[in-house]
Amino acid sequence: MKVKYYIIHNLDPKRKEKMDNLIEKYNIPEDDIKWVLRPNKCDITPEMREKYLQKGVSTTCGNLIYYLKDGYVCCTIKHYLALKDIVENEYEYAVVIEDGIGGFLNDVPSTLEKYLSQLPENWDILFDTNWCPYVEGEVEESKLVYRKSNEMTTQCHGGSKLAQFYFLNLKCARKMYENYVPFNNAPDWWMNDLFRKLNIHSYWAEPANCLLDKNKISST
Repeated sequence: MKVKYYIIHNLDPKRKEKMDNLIEKYNIPEDDIKWVLRPNKCDITPEMREKYLQKGVSTTCGNLIYYLKDGYVCCTIKHYLALKDIVENEYEYAVVIEDGIGGFLNDVPSTLEKYLSQLPENWDILFDTNWCPYVEGEVEESKLVYRKSNEMTTQCHGGSKLAQFYFLNLKCARKMYENYVPFNNAPDWWMNDLFRKLNIHSYWAEPANCLLDKNKISST
């Protein structure tokens, strides 16, 4: 299985050093990595907001309405650019990783192989983080992947599980890319809306292999 890896990076040297260490330790092939470096928060202009965002300056996050800050805008654009590159190069499989992850438990390529061996033919995307547990069905000892509802629940807003680490196929990347712009929210929240619109078949890994920075883990 050939996988292309996209790392969403904000040019922080400490994050770069951490990611380099994780790449080496968990056997992510360097030749298959593409770093998504721009735009960053300082690069966002009114013209870019006009190009990429839906009309208006506010976005709804549950019951909270807030201004979509430049940091969220640049990160969401980077996810879009990763999708664009996957589609244009017709990569069969890809992983998108944000540089804020805390680490991994096991070798990444072999873990992806295990996920793929259990995913059905009609899968689209799989999220792998330890943000919150899978609660929509029984978790089995021998099973690693679980179909996630795209509906809003008391646990989460839909089929995504943050946007820190996700594994997707070309079919899914194409659907998302063709419908991604204009967006109105941060990557994970916007993907939830897209999943409902496009009937994306989303899965969660349980137990997760990707560990978040502990400051990012939340039950809300």
